[in-house]
Amino acid sequence: MIVIDPGHSGRSITSTDQATGLRDIDYPNYPEIYEMFDVSYCVAQGLRADGYRVVLTKKRAMASVGLAKRAEIATQSRADLAISVHNDHSQGPHFQATYDQRGRRDPDGGYHAMYRGTGAKRTVFDHPKLARQSQRYARIIARARTETQGRPVGVRENSFTGRPPLEPGNLALVQLLAEVPWVYNEMGALTGGDVSTAISIPTEVRYAQGLLLGIERAVPLAAGVVDQPSPGFRGLRRCLVKRVEPRAGVYTRPKAYLPDGFAR
Repeated sequence: MIVIDPGHSGRSITSTDQATGLRDIDYPNYPEIYEMFDVSYCVAQGLRADGYRVVLTKKRAMASVGLAKRAEIATQSRADLAISVHNDHSQGPHFQATYDQRGRRDPDGGYHAMYRGTGAKRTVFDHPKLARQSQRYARIIARARTETQGRPVGVRENSFTGRPPLEPGNLALVQLLAEVPWVYNEMGALTGGDVSTAISIPTEVRYAQGLLLGIERAVPLAAGVVDQPSPGFRGLRRCLVKRVEPRAGVYTRPKAYLPDGFAR
């Protein structure tokens, strides 16, 4: 069972997670919100074609689902692996990363706390076994993405400190609140120096290929790792073209994907 979490919410959400007291904040982010939904949808289709069960944390690009709810979906699904799928239009294509639930090793050989929040709300991810699985899976996915995207993909530690109103810390809230191994993915998507220019279909395809290969290598089926190129792998480009039919820099997503007044 794989859970795929397409980045961002169709409307701004601010609530409080009852268990931890942490602020649960998400918001629209264009054009990432529809690009990453299409990538997530097509990776899900590819995995299903290869024999996996898959749940998406939202059913439409513009659906609004809080981060705590997304973590709950993965936990209740008993996911063998959950992944978040994001890109960053403020970063160039040199920026490629996966983030795990274990973080970096300290000089003394141990691992420091992965957490969000301060004071009484400070919440530490305290699932050592899941953290180790997440780290192993993140490394496998990073290698697969490096292979398909043609750029080094690093396993990094995130930082939300100094980004108000987000809670400070070093772990995405979905990773903190979930009780399953989770790998958070980012990709630099700045195109032509314009943060509103959509990435091309070939760029989406290469990202999707790396995610699918990484997932299948990290969590093989009972029968073993799927032979490649698999039906799911071969179908990714066809799926993405059918979903959005873009030319580089030209918006062809459904109008409902775009905010009022957003240039097409």
